[in-house]
Amino acid sequence: MTIRIAIACCAGLLAASVAVAASTAQTPATNPLAGKAEAIDGGKNIYRGRCGVCHGIDAKGYRGSDLTSGDWVHGGSDAQLFKTIQSGVTGTEMPGNGNMSNDEIWMVIAYLRTLAAPGGAAPERGDAGRGEQLFWAKDQGNCGQCHMVRDRGGRLGPNLTRVGAARSVSALEREIRKPAEVIPVGFETVSVATRDGKTIRGLRKNEDTFSVQIMTGSEDILSFMKSDVKDVTAEPERSLMPAYGPERLSEAEVTDIVRYLRTLRGR
Repeated sequence: MTIRIAIACCAGLLAASVAVAASTAQTPATNPLAGKAEAIDGGKNIYRGRCGVCHGIDAKGYRGSDLTSGDWVHGGSDAQLFKTIQSGVTGTEMPGNGNMSNDEIWMVIAYLRTLAAPGGAAPERGDAGRGEQLFWAKDQGNCGQCHMVRDRGGRLGPNLTRVGAARSVSALEREIRKPAEVIPVGFETVSVATRDGKTIRGLRKNEDTFSVQIMTGSEDILSFMKSDVKDVTAEPERSLMPAYGPERLSEAEVTDIVRYLRTLRGR
Protein backbone atom coordinates (compact mmCIF):
# COMPACT_ATOMS: atom_id res chain seq x y z
CA MET A 1 0.00 0.00 0.00
CA THR A 2 2.79 2.43 0.99
CA ILE A 3 4.68 1.74 -2.23
CA ARG A 4 1.53 2.36 -4.32
CA ILE A 5 0.90 5.68 -2.58
CA ALA A 6 4.51 6.74 -3.13
CA ILE A 7 4.31 5.82 -6.82
CA ALA A 8 1.02 7.70 -7.17
CA CYS A 9 2.49 10.79 -5.50
CA CYS A 10 5.55 10.71 -7.75
CA ALA A 11 3.35 10.32 -10.79
CA GLY A 12 1.23 13.27 -9.67
CA LEU A 13 4.28 15.49 -9.12
CA LEU A 14 5.68 14.49 -12.52
CA ALA A 15 2.38 15.30 -14.22
CA ALA A 16 2.23 18.69 -12.47
CA SER A 17 5.81 19.47 -13.52
CA VAL A 18 5.03 18.53 -17.11
CA ALA A 19 1.90 20.69 -17.05
CA VAL A 20 3.84 23.72 -15.73
CA ALA A 21 6.57 23.20 -18.34
CA ALA A 22 3.98 22.90 -21.09
CA SER A 23 2.23 26.07 -19.90
CA THR A 24 5.54 27.95 -19.84
CA ALA A 25 6.42 26.69 -23.28
CA GLN A 26 3.09 27.88 -24.65
CA THR A 27 3.83 31.48 -23.63
CA PRO A 28 6.15 33.12 -26.19
CA ALA A 29 9.14 35.11 -24.95
CA THR A 30 8.26 37.94 -27.35
CA ASN A 31 4.91 39.41 -28.30
CA PRO A 32 3.53 37.60 -31.38
CA LEU A 33 1.18 40.55 -31.99
CA ALA A 34 3.78 43.32 -31.71
CA GLY A 35 3.29 46.17 -34.16
CA LYS A 36 0.07 44.82 -35.66
CA ALA A 37 -2.43 47.66 -36.11
CA GLU A 38 -5.50 45.53 -35.38
CA ALA A 39 -3.92 44.18 -32.18
CA ILE A 40 -2.92 47.68 -31.05
CA ASP A 41 -6.46 48.99 -31.56
CA GLY A 42 -7.90 46.01 -29.69
CA GLY A 43 -5.36 46.45 -26.91
CA LYS A 44 -6.30 50.10 -26.54
CA ASN A 45 -9.95 49.18 -25.98
CA ILE A 46 -9.08 46.40 -23.52
CA TYR A 47 -6.70 48.71 -21.65
CA ARG A 48 -9.28 51.46 -21.26
CA GLY A 49 -11.88 49.02 -20.00
CA ARG A 50 -9.69 47.11 -17.56
CA CYS A 51 -6.58 49.14 -16.73
CA GLY A 52 -7.56 52.79 -17.13
CA VAL A 53 -9.31 53.04 -13.77
CA CYS A 54 -5.94 52.72 -12.00
CA HIS A 55 -3.36 53.79 -14.57
CA GLY A 56 -5.47 56.53 -16.16
CA ILE A 57 -7.16 56.61 -19.55
CA ASP A 58 -4.01 58.27 -20.94
CA ALA A 59 -1.85 55.69 -19.04
CA LYS A 60 0.00 58.48 -17.25
CA GLY A 61 -1.02 57.26 -13.82
CA TYR A 62 -4.03 57.84 -11.59
CA ARG A 63 -4.07 55.34 -8.76
CA GLY A 64 -1.36 53.25 -10.38
CA SER A 65 1.96 54.02 -12.02
CA ASP A 66 2.71 55.93 -15.23
CA LEU A 67 2.88 53.43 -18.11
CA THR A 68 4.17 55.91 -20.68
CA SER A 69 7.58 56.52 -19.12
CA GLY A 70 9.07 53.13 -19.98
CA ASP A 71 10.02 52.74 -16.31
CA TRP A 72 8.88 49.14 -15.88
CA VAL A 73 9.55 48.44 -12.21
CA HIS A 74 8.80 44.72 -12.45
CA GLY A 75 10.61 44.15 -15.74
CA GLY A 76 10.12 45.56 -19.21
CA SER A 77 10.57 42.56 -21.49
CA ASP A 78 7.50 41.16 -23.23
CA ALA A 79 7.59 38.05 -21.05
CA GLN A 80 7.88 40.09 -17.84
CA LEU A 81 5.03 42.41 -18.80
CA PHE A 82 2.91 39.39 -19.68
CA LYS A 83 3.56 37.88 -16.25
CA THR A 84 2.79 41.17 -14.45
CA ILE A 85 -0.53 41.58 -16.23
CA GLN A 86 -1.57 37.95 -15.95
CA SER A 87 -0.47 37.20 -12.37
CA GLY A 88 -0.32 40.64 -10.74
CA VAL A 89 2.33 41.61 -8.20
CA THR A 90 2.08 40.21 -4.69
CA GLY A 91 2.08 42.84 -1.95
CA THR A 92 0.99 45.65 -4.29
CA GLU A 93 -2.28 47.01 -5.66
CA MET A 94 -1.63 45.35 -9.03
CA PRO A 95 -4.14 42.46 -9.31
CA GLY A 96 -3.85 39.42 -11.50
CA ASN A 97 -5.93 39.15 -14.68
CA GLY A 98 -6.16 35.40 -15.04
CA ASN A 99 -9.50 35.72 -16.84
CA MET A 100 -7.86 37.50 -19.79
CA SER A 101 -6.80 35.32 -22.70
CA ASN A 102 -3.17 35.26 -23.83
CA ASP A 103 -4.09 37.14 -26.99
CA GLU A 104 -5.84 39.87 -24.97
CA ILE A 105 -2.76 40.34 -22.80
CA TRP A 106 -0.49 40.47 -25.85
CA MET A 107 -2.79 43.08 -27.43
CA VAL A 108 -2.55 45.26 -24.32
CA ILE A 109 1.24 44.98 -24.39
CA ALA A 110 1.27 45.86 -28.10
CA TYR A 111 -0.73 48.99 -27.28
CA LEU A 112 1.47 49.94 -24.30
CA ARG A 113 4.55 49.76 -26.49
CA THR A 114 3.12 52.61 -28.60
CA LEU A 115 2.90 54.96 -25.60
CA ALA A 116 6.58 55.38 -24.75
CA ALA A 117 7.68 58.99 -25.01
CA PRO A 118 10.16 59.64 -27.88
CA GLY A 119 13.70 59.76 -26.50
CA GLY A 120 12.63 58.26 -23.17
CA ALA A 121 11.10 59.87 -20.11
CA ALA A 122 11.98 63.48 -19.31
CA PRO A 123 14.16 63.99 -16.21
CA GLU A 124 12.08 64.51 -13.09
CA ARG A 125 12.16 67.90 -11.41
CA GLY A 126 12.93 68.60 -7.77
CA ASP A 127 15.57 68.06 -5.10
CA ALA A 128 15.14 64.65 -3.45
CA GLY A 129 17.42 65.55 -0.54
CA ARG A 130 15.43 68.67 0.34
CA GLY A 131 12.22 66.74 -0.21
CA GLU A 132 13.30 64.14 2.35
CA GLN A 133 13.96 66.90 4.89
CA LEU A 134 10.53 68.43 4.23
CA PHE A 135 8.86 65.01 4.47
CA TRP A 136 10.18 64.41 8.00
CA ALA A 137 10.19 68.01 9.29
CA LYS A 138 7.52 68.43 11.97
CA ASP A 139 7.03 72.12 11.21
CA GLN A 140 6.58 71.57 7.45
CA GLY A 141 5.44 68.38 5.69
CA ASN A 142 5.43 66.23 8.82
CA CYS A 143 4.43 63.32 6.59
CA GLY A 144 6.30 60.83 8.75
CA GLN A 145 3.81 61.35 11.56
CA CYS A 146 1.31 59.21 9.65
CA HIS A 147 3.33 57.42 6.95
CA MET A 148 6.04 54.81 7.36
CA VAL A 149 9.16 54.56 5.21
CA ARG A 150 11.51 51.64 5.83
CA ASP A 151 10.22 50.92 9.34
CA ARG A 152 10.32 54.57 10.40
CA GLY A 153 7.22 56.72 10.85
CA GLY A 154 3.53 56.34 11.64
CA ARG A 155 0.91 53.73 10.79
CA LEU A 156 -2.15 55.86 10.16
CA GLY A 157 -1.51 56.31 6.44
CA PRO A 158 -0.25 53.92 3.75
CA ASN A 159 3.32 52.64 3.96
CA LEU A 160 5.34 54.63 1.41
CA THR A 161 8.46 52.45 1.23
CA ARG A 162 7.81 51.62 -2.44
CA VAL A 163 5.44 54.42 -3.43
CA GLY A 164 7.83 55.63 -6.14
CA ALA A 165 7.26 52.39 -8.02
CA ALA A 166 3.50 52.56 -7.61
CA ARG A 167 2.59 56.20 -8.23
CA SER A 168 3.28 58.67 -10.99
CA VAL A 169 4.44 62.24 -10.36
CA SER A 170 0.99 63.64 -11.10
CA ALA A 171 -0.68 61.09 -8.80
CA LEU A 172 1.65 61.96 -5.91
CA GLU A 173 1.08 65.68 -6.42
CA ARG A 174 -2.68 65.11 -6.41
CA GLU A 175 -2.54 62.98 -3.26
CA ILE A 176 -0.66 65.74 -1.44
CA ARG A 177 -2.91 68.55 -2.60
CA LYS A 178 -6.26 66.68 -2.69
CA PRO A 179 -5.97 63.51 -0.58
CA ALA A 180 -9.74 62.95 -0.46
CA GLU A 181 -9.99 62.58 -4.25
CA VAL A 182 -8.67 59.00 -4.23
CA ILE A 183 -8.67 57.17 -0.90
CA PRO A 184 -6.66 53.91 -0.92
CA VAL A 185 -8.48 50.68 -0.12
CA GLY A 186 -8.14 49.93 3.59
CA PHE A 187 -7.85 53.57 4.59
CA GLU A 188 -11.49 54.60 4.44
CA THR A 189 -12.76 57.06 7.05
CA VAL A 190 -15.59 56.17 9.41
CA SER A 191 -17.21 58.15 12.22
CA VAL A 192 -18.79 56.72 15.35
CA ALA A 193 -21.48 58.76 17.09
CA THR A 194 -21.74 57.83 20.76
CA ARG A 195 -24.92 58.12 22.80
CA ASP A 196 -23.46 60.97 24.87
CA GLY A 197 -23.16 63.18 21.77
CA LYS A 198 -19.50 62.64 20.84
CA THR A 199 -18.25 61.88 17.33
CA ILE A 200 -15.07 59.85 17.01
CA ARG A 201 -13.51 59.68 13.57
CA GLY A 202 -10.84 57.28 12.37
CA LEU A 203 -9.80 54.64 9.87
CA ARG A 204 -11.99 51.55 9.71
CA LYS A 205 -9.74 48.63 10.61
CA ASN A 206 -12.42 45.96 10.95
CA GLU A 207 -16.20 45.76 10.94
CA ASP A 208 -18.81 43.04 11.22
CA THR A 209 -22.52 42.86 11.97
CA PHE A 210 -22.09 43.59 15.65
CA SER A 211 -18.94 45.69 16.07
CA VAL A 212 -16.52 48.12 14.45
CA GLN A 213 -12.86 48.85 15.16
CA ILE A 214 -11.21 52.11 14.17
CA MET A 215 -7.74 53.69 14.40
CA THR A 216 -7.85 57.32 15.53
CA GLY A 217 -5.52 60.10 14.43
CA SER A 218 -3.32 59.36 17.45
CA GLU A 219 -3.10 55.69 16.31
CA ASP A 220 -5.26 54.39 19.15
CA ILE A 221 -7.33 51.33 18.25
CA LEU A 222 -10.89 51.64 19.55
CA SER A 223 -13.56 48.94 19.43
CA PHE A 224 -17.30 49.63 19.64
CA MET A 225 -20.30 47.36 19.89
CA LYS A 226 -22.85 48.79 17.47
CA SER A 227 -25.59 48.25 20.03
CA ASP A 228 -23.78 50.64 22.37
CA VAL A 229 -23.43 53.59 19.94
CA LYS A 230 -25.92 55.85 18.22
CA ASP A 231 -24.58 55.48 14.68
CA VAL A 232 -21.63 54.28 12.59
CA THR A 233 -21.21 56.24 9.34
CA ALA A 234 -18.83 55.64 6.45
CA GLU A 235 -17.34 58.83 5.01
CA PRO A 236 -16.03 57.85 1.56
CA GLU A 237 -15.26 61.44 0.54
CA ARG A 238 -13.32 62.38 3.66
CA SER A 239 -9.63 61.66 4.21
CA LEU A 240 -7.87 61.87 7.56
CA MET A 241 -4.89 63.28 5.65
CA PRO A 242 -5.08 67.09 5.52
CA ALA A 243 -4.99 68.85 2.16
CA TYR A 244 -1.65 70.59 1.68
CA GLY A 245 -2.61 73.71 -0.24
CA PRO A 246 -0.19 76.45 -1.36
CA GLU A 247 -0.54 78.12 2.03
CA ARG A 248 1.02 75.04 3.65
CA LEU A 249 3.46 73.86 0.99
CA SER A 250 4.68 75.87 -1.99
CA GLU A 251 4.87 74.40 -5.49
CA ALA A 252 8.64 74.05 -5.12
CA GLU A 253 8.25 72.22 -1.79
CA VAL A 254 5.69 69.80 -3.22
CA THR A 255 7.96 69.18 -6.21
CA ASP A 256 10.86 68.35 -3.88
CA ILE A 257 8.75 66.03 -1.69
CA VAL A 258 7.42 64.22 -4.77
CA ARG A 259 10.97 63.84 -6.10
CA TYR A 260 11.96 62.21 -2.80
CA LEU A 261 8.91 59.92 -2.87
CA ARG A 262 9.77 58.83 -6.39
CA THR A 263 13.10 57.48 -5.12
CA LEU A 264 11.28 55.13 -2.72
CA ARG A 265 11.14 51.80 -4.52
CA GLY A 266 11.93 49.29 -1.81
CA ARG A 267 9.96 46.17 -1.01
